[in-house]
Amino acid sequence: MTSSPRPDLRRGRRKAPSGLADPAAFSRALDEAAAHFRAGRFDAAAQIYRRLESAAPQDVRASYSLAIIDIGQGRLPRARQRLEAVVAHAPDLAPAQHNLGAVCQKLGAWPQAAEAYGRAVALQPQAPASRAGLAAALAALGRGEEAIAQHRELAREPTLRWPALTRIALIDPAAIGDDELSAMQAATQNSEVEGEARIGLRFALGDVLDRRGRDAEAFDSYAAGNRAKRETLDVEAAARANEAAARHVRELMTAEVLTAQAGQGSRSAAPIFIVGFPRCGSTLVEQILASHPAVQGLGETGVLPRLAAGGYPQTPAGLKDLAARYLAAMRERGWDGASRFVDKTLENYLHVGLIHLLFPKAMILHITRDPMDTGFACYRQLFAEGNETLYDLADIGAEYGRYRGLMDHWTAVLPGRVAEVSYEALVADPEPQVRALVTETADLAWDPATLRFHERAGAVTTASASQVRRPIHGTSVARWRRHAERLQPLSAALENPAI
Repeated sequence: MTSSPRPDLRRGRRKAPSGLADPAAFSRALDEAAAHFRAGRFDAAAQIYRRLESAAPQDVRASYSLAIIDIGQGRLPRARQRLEAVVAHAPDLAPAQHNLGAVCQKLGAWPQAAEAYGRAVALQPQAPASRAGLAAALAALGRGEEAIAQHRELAREPTLRWPALTRIALIDPAAIGDDELSAMQAATQNSEVEGEARIGLRFALGDVLDRRGRDAEAFDSYAAGNRAKRETLDVEAAARANEAAARHVRELMTAEVLTAQAGQGSRSAAPIFIVGFPRCGSTLVEQILASHPAVQGLGETGVLPRLAAGGYPQTPAGLKDLAARYLAAMRERGWDGASRFVDKTLENYLHVGLIHLLFPKAMILHITRDPMDTGFACYRQLFAEGNETLYDLADIGAEYGRYRGLMDHWTAVLPGRVAEVSYEALVADPEPQVRALVTETADLAWDPATLRFHERAGAVTTASASQVRRPIHGTSVARWRRHAERLQPLSAALENPAI
């Protein structure tokens, strides 16, 4: 996002604000506020900008600058409102259009993000950040061919060529031609290609080679990408932190505590929480449920882990307050306040006990999948952030053991509270499984739209975005067997979990 407190208004520049006794004083005040901003005195800057905004509401400079401050301080809904007002008055202000796209993207408002980014690109076709944002929004909305076209424009710029081709391969590996494949392979051996770009290329090449049935070469490419990525991370520290978090939750959320605090949270039954291990098939389940007219899919919100970072509440009032703040955050992300909604933050497997206390009427779905398929799918994935322990086969097995141990804890202390949904069962016999998921597990009225989940127009931002745009298929089931010998470190770690 643009961080400058002063937009460039030379294009379509407005006249000095009418009705001001001293336009020069207005300009000096803008300069004073900008100086405060550059010095990090944001409250002082905002105070001046608010005064100027009130004095000259038709001049967008103060409003735009206030939006930038809102972005920097995490007030994204307010920033979005300001930026929408700014572009309504100054539609030719490209930085405002770009930042509106970025804010909408952060809030999960992908159609609005695509529109704003598209306007920014039209105003400044050579701005790579806006074009990259547009491509990301189009991909999330299932408009893959359009997204690829934007990435191909980016690939014309030599410094952007490899990231752009990487994104194209992730959207559709078949879109990479023979010449591009050869060039990408050569780039992975080029020391002038920066490390992160080379890592991305290796994962992308794995997908392209896998699509072409070149299994051994694909695995080697994934392995090289994983090794290089792991070298950039403090895996041991991440593993210790993950183990400590799981141990803390087990010690905190005992059967006695859960019984003593039961029924003290919100009465809302709106949330449907999906938990599980990365690449378990959770996006498929979310898409099915979100295709129901009474359900909204809000994706991987990350809201509850963030709210819980300061500690779990210990009183009924604290539980109700945290539940209210969670629901308010869902409204900011687009929940209409009436429908049920899906929160697919897989990390919430740590917080099943807290969810039970906050929302005793909410549905908690645990998506299960063969651990070998799940682990191999993780190995093929370059995650956008986090997941530091998923770039080595033995590490993946160990992390799976930690996750599985905590899920076993929830089964022991909250028997019957979490509903399990098997990915393999869903794929093997879709229609009856979807019916059971919708009507029995989620307690929704039957709607045939859930069988046509792949036609849903909503955004999908996970690694499974392209798969869930197609009808259910079984090509990913037992996929690991094609690489069984190479995956021995994963199977060994799964057989002997250190929990």
